[in-house]
Amino acid sequence: MIYAKFVDSVDSTGARFTGIQLAPYASDPSFTAYDVPDTSWFVLGANNVIGTRDPATVVPPQPTIQQIIVSLEAAVQTYIDSIAQKKGYDNGVSCASYSTSTNVTFAADAKTFIAWRDSVWTTCQTIENTDLAATPPIVPTSAQVIAALPTAPW
Repeated sequence: MIYAKFVDSVDSTGARFTGIQLAPYASDPSFTAYDVPDTSWFVLGANNVIGTRDPATVVPPQPTIQQIIVSLEAAVQTYIDSIAQKKGYDNGVSCASYSTSTNVTFAADAKTFIAWRDSVWTTCQTIENTDLAATPPIVPTSAQVIAALPTAPW
């Protein structure tokens, strides 16, 4: 049992907040005794307010353009590495490291791969400078970006 008063409001994010405000002392006449279930999820807010936040009313923040770029670049890098792995290299960096190899096959793989990788990142820069820089931004999925990339060399 705690002494509290009921609070029902909407916070600055637009989320509905329903809860109780703790009494500074039990004799405050605007507060009532409440049972607090052990299974409730509580949020501590301003003015000693605790309560449950309805997840259905919480709007998640939209990612920033920079966060979107980082996410898309990570997906592209994973794709680049997967292409190198198709030829038995650990990743793209490993494949590219053979560009000066004395093994003709490895050196040829590396040179072909590097040219393709350069064109991949050039395509990504174009997407960043056009679609993501538009107002409003055109935000492709990672699958859409990968589909727009130059054809892999193998």
